[in-house]
Amino acid sequence: MHSEHFDLSSPVFLPITEHTCAGLLGGEGFDALVALSEPELAAVLVIQNLAQVPESELSANGAEKVLTKLVDWAVDASHSASVSLLSEAQRLFDQRKLYFGLNVVKSLKLRFLLEEEVQARDYLLPSGKWDVEYKVRHLKANDPFSQQVITPRHRERWLSAEQDKLLRTFRANLNEDLHVQGYAGIGKSHLLVALLEHLRPEKTLLLARTPAKLETLRARMVGARERKAGHTFQDFAHALLHGPRPKPLNTPVRVPTKQALAQELNIFGFRRLEGQAVVEVCLKVLEAYCRSWEYSLSAQHLPHFKQPLAGVDARVLLEYASRLWGYLEANPAWGRHTGFEALLMIKRASLAGCVVPERYTHVLIDESQDIPAPLLQIIERGRQVLITLGDEYQQASGGVVKRAREVRHTDVCYSVRSGRNVERLVNPLISLHSEKSKSLFEGARDADVGIEFYPQGFVPPQGCVVLTASHWDTMQWAIQLSHARCAFGLASKEAQQSLKHFMDTVIALFKPDFYSNEFNDLGPHAFFSDMADWKQVREACQFDEAFLWVEAELEKGFNVADVRV
Repeated sequence: MHSEHFDLSSPVFLPITEHTCAGLLGGEGFDALVALSEPELAAVLVIQNLAQVPESELSANGAEKVLTKLVDWAVDASHSASVSLLSEAQRLFDQRKLYFGLNVVKSLKLRFLLEEEVQARDYLLPSGKWDVEYKVRHLKANDPFSQQVITPRHRERWLSAEQDKLLRTFRANLNEDLHVQGYAGIGKSHLLVALLEHLRPEKTLLLARTPAKLETLRARMVGARERKAGHTFQDFAHALLHGPRPKPLNTPVRVPTKQALAQELNIFGFRRLEGQAVVEVCLKVLEAYCRSWEYSLSAQHLPHFKQPLAGVDARVLLEYASRLWGYLEANPAWGRHTGFEALLMIKRASLAGCVVPERYTHVLIDESQDIPAPLLQIIERGRQVLITLGDEYQQASGGVVKRAREVRHTDVCYSVRSGRNVERLVNPLISLHSEKSKSLFEGARDADVGIEFYPQGFVPPQGCVVLTASHWDTMQWAIQLSHARCAFGLASKEAQQSLKHFMDTVIALFKPDFYSNEFNDLGPHAFFSDMADWKQVREACQFDEAFLWVEAELEKGFNVADVRV
């Protein structure tokens, strides 16, 4: 039997290493052919042939047929002194074809072997001919999901060795709190569903941060009832505050704009900011408060200001933030305009003293690095067993909230989704991190994750996703792609509007004599909430290379109209 992850359309393994192929592209590639075995020479010819096969006819199976013929021919022709696979490989050797053929390999179900696997020659029959069964045998031997488990619900699950070990520990200690630190790709969602099947569904509370994550978990479940299990953080907090049958969250209600709200709450100037811009800063304060353990608003919730706050400024800002909090308490419908509606709901539930209903015995949370402190407060007030699965390295905006209870901690480091090349890339970074765990990441043998290094300023291929390091970095990419006449888009309409708002503010601050009224309706972008002029912007961002690049473009006369999103 096979695991549910096993791919019956097995890839074909070429009897040569990727390193050997790369060496053949060098200046002495032709001379290196002499040192290769006949299966390796056959693999080189197969790769070269891929460069001239019509795209419609490319397939891994087709490549294996050519490989089989070449290896078998080498065996049959071994008695001939005049012709050999080496002489044919030398005659047909073409580095250009090899280069383009290697690019085709990446897009087909063709894999290279490791050096020890090439030397073992298990891909050959006793006669020396190619063994077409090798690909299935090799894939099964290296399948990370090697452990079969039958759950109490009489379902078959296949787990990796690390997942199986953790599941056994969990089954032996069902009433103990547990935290699993697992890197990206270790199969946390798959493991969580296996854990769920060892618990009574009516007594188990499943929580996920977003609807998309919850749906991902539900899709892995079997029964119709199970696929309705679980709540998002926000829905759970809403149910605690308003009962098990709350009113719909999305009933449309007319609410004032941020500018009107500033006038209603007498939120006047703060530093050189006015109206809506001050409300934006107050929202940052309240978001930090909603993420915290604290029960009252204080100076520790003030955001970092590039220009340090004076004592009177801090007191004024806290007073404004308190007025805004009071308004949100009295008018919860305005919460959806804060940008952190879920956090707001959870904080309210925590301040109200809510607890997990006693009918639950276990609470399970996936991606627990995203759990806010107030939600953990709510859960830890009860007696439920809490099981969390997360990855602290996927929390880039700050530290992970620490659990107050004594917790069994387990590291799962073997990734079923990422390969050895990812392992070599990330482990040096893990070892250098100053605060987080140092358990080394381990990649799966046959996982397909390609890593390519591109020069700065390259134009990405179609379908490429670009992750940027800062607002300035995003603006730099937008300008560069526009110069290259490369169409691009952002993740959402909101992100697109935010980028335009950011660039409008940049232009207005850089050229105040010409564009001082450009953003009066919206106010400055939140990034510039404590920067009144370009001098302060330069002081705050002088060590950001992307900022320096954008500033140089501005000096050349760049305008927002030059960018097409």
